[in-house]
Amino acid sequence: MVHTMSDFPVYAYKEMLDEEFPFKVEVRTPAYMNKTKHAHEHLQLCYMMSGSCLHVTNGRSYVLTKGDIFSIPPYQEHRLELRESMDFILIQIDFMPHAINESLRDLSRMQTFVDFAYIRPLISQEDLIPKMALPPNIQSSVENVLQVIRTEWDEMKDGYQLAIKAELLKLLVITGRQYARYSETQGQQEQREVLFHRKAFHKAIAYMESHYHEDLNLDDVANIAYMSPSYFSSMLRLVKGKSYIELLSAIRMQVAMELLRNSDLNVTEIALRVGYNHISHFNRMFKKLTGITPRDFRKHPF
Repeated sequence: MVHTMSDFPVYAYKEMLDEEFPFKVEVRTPAYMNKTKHAHEHLQLCYMMSGSCLHVTNGRSYVLTKGDIFSIPPYQEHRLELRESMDFILIQIDFMPHAINESLRDLSRMQTFVDFAYIRPLISQEDLIPKMALPPNIQSSVENVLQVIRTEWDEMKDGYQLAIKAELLKLLVITGRQYARYSETQGQQEQREVLFHRKAFHKAIAYMESHYHEDLNLDDVANIAYMSPSYFSSMLRLVKGKSYIELLSAIRMQVAMELLRNSDLNVTEIALRVGYNHISHFNRMFKKLTGITPRDFRKHPF
């Protein structure tokens, strides 16, 4: 579903990517580029194979040249523009984090990549763009990975999804490591800003974990993270592998299971204690997450 944010469309990932394997790779050239300002729910990682063009975001134009790798996080408006009469080839990867591996939904250990792709774009410095100019040896490594990904995507032989997942994970690791080196050369102010936003994000999660019993509002929790609600939700999907509602429900159900195991409270009392005012809603959510009812869980806890 496409919806609008201010004066530009925001594309839902399910409209652009396959829900079972939310990934695609495309080649952008002057003849095949999106000149219209837009945004999308998924993450985009782009690499300039050759030539040069302009990336327009937040009302400013930035020059991209051979060897630049950059991210376009969810809900960030952007578009490409030609730079005079110059040609270019840009490899564009669109994906949702869980495309890598269902069992690897929590990418919190890939902190440097998260900093580069999601947190750094929040920093409001005029000349900042979430891109890096890669040194020649890293360019070669990235181009080799991209070639394998493109071949697997084009041919779609048996096991191609698994092969793409492995190469995509390798690309994220390379990008994260390079950003770690890159950030060492940047000013202390930028490093402090990245750290500030990262801490604010985790503070918001900690707030959910300690105030789960309250009537938590997404807008209020996102404010703790200094993010818009939509951007905060996207960060949660990347770092925790769950939407805001899914994470809040998981926190509540984890506490509910502990109470069912280790207390004499009845199910209604437990439901109220973990933030559910209606027992039917609690029972429904508990069974959705665990596969059994709270009463059956109490009889046979796992």
